[in-house]
Parts: sequence; C-alpha cells; structure tokens
Amino acid sequence: MPETNLDYLYEHLPSRMRRDDEGRFLKRFLTPACEELDSFDEKLDTFYQKIAPETSPVEFIEWWLWSLFGWGWFPPWFTLSLKRAFYSHIARHYARRGTVRGITEFLADFGVRAIVEATPLAYGEFAWGENIFEISGPLGIVVRIFPEAAALPADLSFWGAFVVGESALAEPGNNLQVVDVDELLRFQQPLGQIIMIEYLQFPSPPPIDITILTDESGDALKDEGGQILHSES
Repeated sequence: MPETNLDYLYEHLPSRMRRDDEGRFLKRFLTPACEELDSFDEKLDTFYQKIAPETSPVEFIEWWLWSLFGWGWFPPWFTLSLKRAFYSHIARHYARRGTVRGITEFLADFGVRAIVEATPLAYGEFAWGENIFEISGPLGIVVRIFPEAAALPADLSFWGAFVVGESALAEPGNNLQVVDVDELLRFQQPLGQIIMIEYLQFPSPPPIDITILTDESGDALKDEGGQILHSES
C-alpha cells in the first residue's frame, strides 16, 4: 500500500510531538489536510490518462477539442470510441486541411467514404452515364460521396405521421444527413478553391419480366416436380 501524506508527515514530525500525542489528536487534526493533498497527488498521477486518446473520458475529449482546436460538433450517435479516434487525429486533420488526403481522412473519421480528385481530367478518363467534372486548374476539387453517407430516406415516417397504405415505416439510421456532409466539406474547403460535390447513385438492376407459360385452356404449365413453368426477359 503506498504511503499517504499523513503517514509521511506524521512520521517526520519531531519525536517529542509524537510521544506527547497519546490520544492521536495531532494525527486526527492533520488528517483532513493530508487527505486533500492525497487527492491532488492522485489527480497529478492520473493526468496523463485524461490527455491520452486511449483513456481520456468523454468530458475531457470534448473540453480539449473545444479549448485547443475550437471543435465542438459531433453527431448525436457518435460513440466514445469514435470521439477518441477523432481526438487522436485532430492535429493531423488541421495539418492536412484542404488537401486531397486530408479531406478523405477527415470524412472517414465521420464514417463518410469519398473519392477526392484535384487533378485535371484527361480525355478518355470517363464512362458513359457518369457525371463529368472537368478540373482545368489548381482551384477545383471534386468530392464523390458514396451513397451510405447520406442514406437517410427522403420521406421518413414516425409514430403519428404515417399514411394509410404505406407498407413500412422508415427510421433514421446512424449516419449523416446531406447538410452535415456539406458542412464538413465547408470546413475543409481551402480559401479561394471550389469544391464540387457528387453524391454517387449506383444504378439498380433493370426489372425482369416474368411470363407464365399456359396451355390452350389457359392453365399454367407445370414441370414434373409441380413447379409452374415461366420465362424471363
């Protein structure tokens, strides 16, 4: 058991004081002050844990980010582990702010996958059906956001806000809305440069037309196992 301030102080008093302290009045008198010193020592010994991203509690993470870097916004679903990851990267985010790598890593800490381009688009580097952005100089940045970054349904239905005939009620998920992604990119936008945002929409497969095969009487044809025969187009 580590030695307390009370033990140290009392043992280093002149022996006459300890000899005459038969009722331990002097020791009891020193106890409140020494316990306060013990609490100061404990805070000093564990201060590194409040700075280290791996062990810092949430209130210290938010305080350090706000007091040192001026950052005070997180989505309501951000967990402590996500805040610790962002806190551990904050100096790097500021150092790389506005660069292609910096924008990519900054969005990734908020769960947003993106393709960031800042080089001129040469002829032949596109596919039919894509939205084409021509970056003709050093002042243009294109950020392509993958769909899950803004996956919230456009028409959310909550209790008391539904229509008869709807098949399902949509609930908001743990992801960012479009306005949140726009604000994050605004924070990263370099002075005098233009950021063009494209929210990628992967095409859905074309519908399949199914035709049930029938006989002359209109009954569905079946195979030997009793399955209805059909054709797809």
